[in-house]
Amino acid sequence: MKNYLKYLEDDSFIDWVYNKSPESNLIWEDYLLNNSEEKELILSLKEVLLLVKPEDLKLSGKEKDRMFTQLLGQLENNEKPKKIKTIVKRSYKYAAILLLALVLSILYFTDNLKDTDKVIINDLTSESVKAIEDTQLILATGEPLLIEQKESIIDNSKLGKVILNSKDTITTAKLENKQEAERLNKLIVPFGRRSKIALSDGTIVHLNAGTKLMFPDKFMSKTRTVFLSGEAFFEVSANKEKPFVVKTIDEKLLIQVLGTKFNVSAYQSDTEIITVLTEGKVNVLENNIFKTTTTTLKPGQLASWNREHESISVKTVNTNNYTLWTSGLLYFESELVSNIVKKIERFYNVNIVFDEGVDEKNITISGKLDLNDKIEKTLENLTITTAFKFEVINEKEYMLK
Repeated sequence: MKNYLKYLEDDSFIDWVYNKSPESNLIWEDYLLNNSEEKELILSLKEVLLLVKPEDLKLSGKEKDRMFTQLLGQLENNEKPKKIKTIVKRSYKYAAILLLALVLSILYFTDNLKDTDKVIINDLTSESVKAIEDTQLILATGEPLLIEQKESIIDNSKLGKVILNSKDTITTAKLENKQEAERLNKLIVPFGRRSKIALSDGTIVHLNAGTKLMFPDKFMSKTRTVFLSGEAFFEVSANKEKPFVVKTIDEKLLIQVLGTKFNVSAYQSDTEIITVLTEGKVNVLENNIFKTTTTTLKPGQLASWNREHESISVKTVNTNNYTLWTSGLLYFESELVSNIVKKIERFYNVNIVFDEGVDEKNITISGKLDLNDKIEKTLENLTITTAFKFEVINEKEYMLK
């Protein structure tokens, strides 16, 4: 609570929330950059304060009472502790306590996020794929399977068996018949590798380089939930009784479908989480403090969630540009060359640097690349559509200049 009060008592913070002057924006954007551990707290508090306008401090007692009645309704709907309700009821006539009650409600939301989800997301984001050479399937039973092939096909649809590349059948320990909770498998696809897996419900997932997917051996909950860090193309088996849910590295965002085809790019190093729909219907859900906002996508649409500003935008796109990576092809239209290079790095597991003086963040290009070629051929093709030349530093490092 002291952390919240520190900002409530800071005049420059209040000015930033309500007035948004260029000066206050610069101050607080810099503060957020240098105090990342406080970012979620600050943005949550800002969101709540925006529900209470400065003029609300001049409301009559009856008006304040009505506002608190509405707040109590939100508290009751979300099963808040009775202690919080008592504090609010006793103090409703003070505008400052209104803010405090709102802050208390934030504390409840923050402290009661699903603990298991937090652990899983932390597992996805804490372990780097850079040091891993082979694709790894770590089963719910703890059995690790290493897959050396650059491209792999995994059939995990038969309980107790895993079929690799349509030929190697591995018998695994079956889950207990009386088991009530789902146990998660983890598939890790390092840079320079790709994989495709069939889940227990028949859903097919294509995983791009540098991707981690956590999924249950058998879907036993009301939803078919998987966790993703990286990029994957989903071909979801239809089931009206059990929605398919993709949870990403940002716990405030999830994708929900019944049966459809869509691509999700959620790399930890990227500032945006991108969902592209090719077939069916997708709901992109933003979990805000008091409500969940749903954005429904139609085929051919892209939803981009900005992790820094916590905002979503939708536009119509050529879906081929976002899904043909599954065939080893890279299509792009007016895309920043820095983004293209990042994808090439992941695909080939190499490091590409720009020569000094190159402003790669402001150069956009269009074209296509066949990533089935060797890296040198791909870079040569890239230079055809740009003014770049490439230089081989060593077998893992290249320079564009």
